[in-house]
Amino acid sequence: MIWFNIKELENLLIEGKVSDKLAFNYLLIHLILLTLTGYLSDDGAFWAAWVHLVISLTAVIWGVLKTFQINQEGGNRDYFKRFITLSFVVGVRITVFSLGILFIVALVTTITELAGVSFGLSATLDELLQLTAYLIFTGTFYYMLLGSFKRINIADVGRSSKERV
Repeated sequence: MIWFNIKELENLLIEGKVSDKLAFNYLLIHLILLTLTGYLSDDGAFWAAWVHLVISLTAVIWGVLKTFQINQEGGNRDYFKRFITLSFVVGVRITVFSLGILFIVALVTTITELAGVSFGLSATLDELLQLTAYLIFTGTFYYMLLGSFKRINIADVGRSSKERV
């Protein structure tokens, strides 16, 4: 992999010498670095930040590797088109869903506060609830993304067998 010399990489691209596997490695490292940079701030509890980082890195590495493997087991075509487009749409769906849940939680919290009821969560319990929610939403994101890759593979296999007949 080329880490700094853009001209050398441009030449390899011009000559068609960049394989999908190499491009995948660039994508994976890029996503890992983006994930790591999100944790450079000093906000929140130290332990929670590390747990969040471990969840994020594990999800990114496992999820992206799994999508690539699923794509290879199928038609092994158009991985980057599929990954970029599907992850965007799944991300939008998860965001809309999570905003809906956050709205409901905020509404219930407001109503209970107006009624004089306070839950008084400790900072630790609050961090654990946030981490649990993040784990659920991240897991759901990759579950949906992997499901899309599998469905496309099934369609590719069906189409390939019809083309051979």
